[in-house]
Amino acid sequence: MVNESIKCPVCSQGLGVKLATGRKSGKPLIMFVCSRDGRHFRGFISHQEYVKQVLQKLENSIVSAKAMD
Repeated sequence: MVNESIKCPVCSQGLGVKLATGRKSGKPLIMFVCSRDGRHFRGFISHQEYVKQVLQKLENSIVSAKAMD
């Protein structure tokens, strides 16, 4: 998913938002990456309580969407 409201500081392209995992810990992370060139910018949110809340909201929205079908 590309977030157009958050821009890359190098090229002003929207940043993509992805789910990632820590290399050593294996814990889930939220990653922001430049959609034009991933070398421009990569940022991570590793606060586990926040990441769990985001994943729970995402899971609930998927379940709700499936229930509507």
